[in-house]
This record gives sequence, C-alpha cells and structure tokens, in this order.
Amino acid sequence: MSQVDTVFNALPGPLLQQWGQDVTYIKFSATDTYVPSRGEVLNTSTRTTVRVLVTQLKPEEFDSTYQTTDVKMLLGNAELGTYTPSIRDQIEYTDNGTLRTGRIINVKTYKGERPIMHTLIVRPQ
Repeated sequence: MSQVDTVFNALPGPLLQQWGQDVTYIKFSATDTYVPSRGEVLNTSTRTTVRVLVTQLKPEEFDSTYQTTDVKMLLGNAELGTYTPSIRDQIEYTDNGTLRTGRIINVKTYKGERPIMHTLIVRPQ
C-alpha cells in the first residue's frame, strides 16, 4: 500500500457524512448489447446511493470548458470501492427541490494504489 493510501484513505468518509448529500450513482456497463429483432442497443445499469459534496465550478478549473449549469461533485472512496467513475455513468441528485439527472463529463481521480477521492463534473440533462 502506498503512503498516500495510508495517510488519506480515511479522510473522505467522515467529511462526506457530515457535509455531503445522498445522490444516486448510475453505473452503466462497459459494453452494449444490440437486439437485431427490435433494432435497439441496450445497456444495463446499476444504481447505488452515495454521499457527495456538491460545489460550484470556478472558471480556472477544467480549462474553462463548462456551462453555468454544470456542478462539481466530490465523491469518496468507500462508496464505489476500486471502481473509477466513467463518462458513461450518470448521477441523480436534488437541486433546489427538483430531481435532476446529470451526465458525468469529466473525472479526476486522486489515488495512490487505490482511489482516495474523485472529482466529477456533472452536466444536468
């Protein structure tokens, strides 16, 4: 185990418990299935409740390639284990009392040998 894992692995959990909110992480499978009889492409998904901290984006972050409705979400390591979020995945969250589904458009993962924390840029759909 790397020193980064040893020192920082336990930090996100308690902070997200106190300051975060529950959202639904929708993890899509890496492969699609084509159904010729219906002409459809299907993808299975798994829904998991996770704690995230939702913050605003600053213009200097992420090369200024964001929209004013995009949000930054900080996600710890306990919720997804060793899985690294993908731009195929989505998040359902509440914004001012309205349930929104957002597409992950950018992921930054901080890790040693295992993920410690993920910073997600989520665009409401």
